[in-house]
Amino acid sequence: MFNKNKKIFIHIFLLINITLTSVLADESITLKVSQYLLNLNKFSCNFVQLNPDGSISEGKLIYSENKIKINYTKPTKITFISKKNKAMYFNEDLMEVHYFNPEKTAYDIFKLIFKLEELPLKSYDIIEETGLIKIDLFDLPNDEILNFNILLQNNPIELKKIRWSSQEGRSSFSIFNISTDIEINKDTFSMVHPLINN
Repeated sequence: MFNKNKKIFIHIFLLINITLTSVLADESITLKVSQYLLNLNKFSCNFVQLNPDGSISEGKLIYSENKIKINYTKPTKITFISKKNKAMYFNEDLMEVHYFNPEKTAYDIFKLIFKLEELPLKSYDIIEETGLIKIDLFDLPNDEILNFNILLQNNPIELKKIRWSSQEGRSSFSIFNISTDIEINKDTFSMVHPLINN
């Protein structure tokens, strides 16, 4: 009887230990990812975007404390700037300018990842895979965005890809050449109409 109880006790102890180790590991990776994203409050990078129709766009992105500037260079020269509740889209090839509210767009959701530590735990899931960390965001503030996730390289942690899908199809944003050594000035996120000075 003693031996049987001893085996049950050991089994329960091991189960609790494994569960606790798993929880601590989950908390550790969440903390590391949150800290990395918190520190990544200002950066520039190059990107390749895969669009739902299978076409590919390339360019450069600048991010600074909830402000985003995207300069598409291929196949069309387009500048996209978003800050607060205003965004500007400038198609240089067609010389067209549009202003709009960026709320509930994929770019609006993108900004959420830099506030991971402020989000409710049930609104995201962090999965550690071989060499990768995947963050799935839930309860998205846009019915048109069906899912949204972020891929980071592990050891060292580095932002690598953003993926989302909508009714139009799947899109991805592959990121490389991240630099945090950048200068931001008053013109970086300026939304002055680009055609005014022409």
